[in-house]
Amino acid sequence: MHVQTTIRQGYDTLSKTNKRIADCILADVDHFLRMTALEAGECYKTSSASIIRFAKTLGYSGLEEFKIALAKDSSRQEKSMAINTIINRDDNMSVLCDKVEMLYDSANHDLFAMLDKVALAKAIDRLCDSENIYLLGIGASMLPAYDMYHKLKRVHIRAHYEFDSHMGVEFMHYISERDTVIAFSYSGLSKEIIYPCEIAKQKHATVIAVTRNAPSRLSELADVKLAIPNSEHLTRIGAISSRLSALEIVDLLYLGMAQRDETMFKDRLVNTSLLTRELKK
Repeated sequence: MHVQTTIRQGYDTLSKTNKRIADCILADVDHFLRMTALEAGECYKTSSASIIRFAKTLGYSGLEEFKIALAKDSSRQEKSMAINTIINRDDNMSVLCDKVEMLYDSANHDLFAMLDKVALAKAIDRLCDSENIYLLGIGASMLPAYDMYHKLKRVHIRAHYEFDSHMGVEFMHYISERDTVIAFSYSGLSKEIIYPCEIAKQKHATVIAVTRNAPSRLSELADVKLAIPNSEHLTRIGAISSRLSALEIVDLLYLGMAQRDETMFKDRLVNTSLLTRELKK
């Protein structure tokens, strides 16, 4: 995993001082690479010793080893932006578009750098063998849940999604060990998602969690965890990179299922497409 990705994924576990150092480094990697430990300490309003300790916290023997790794990382021209600092009052539309592009690029890189391919394959195998697939997601996480529901219904797979979270809980009464739940929750803490997953586990159904790469109750319940980058604060201006990552997981699951029976998927997609084409005349 690249240095900047490592910093972002471990950000929540850092001390207050180390978070400030991480913020400064990620905001301008080139500037950091040109500074000594003393200069960086003065610039970041901390000490040279804190800068060195930060490097060691990430697993490097010292500042020089950390800077060498960071320089290699920087050569990929990656740039990170925290979600709560992406907006600047003085930015014109061109700058705003550039920032969103970099945010998306960073989210894509982080997701595929950390994606557990073994867990992904396990999830696809389980979905292909499931009698029913239940989708859970509220708020911004409703978007990937409903997208997956729509994709599965188009190819006549028994998928279930309820906009009303109470109804989602009620229908868990009928779930069995032959069924699978896909639970989308960036925080992994939403009661509307946790409670039905607990019911599903009691009934021996499989739970696949699409959630951030951090400890949570949802992670504990999951039989398969598909982690997405822990790159956004829980209090945020809006779900942007987390939403994109969750939707990409949906695409990977769906395409993985289609790969197992390409002919069936293709035939069913053609049939549903022909029906909706009548609405466009």
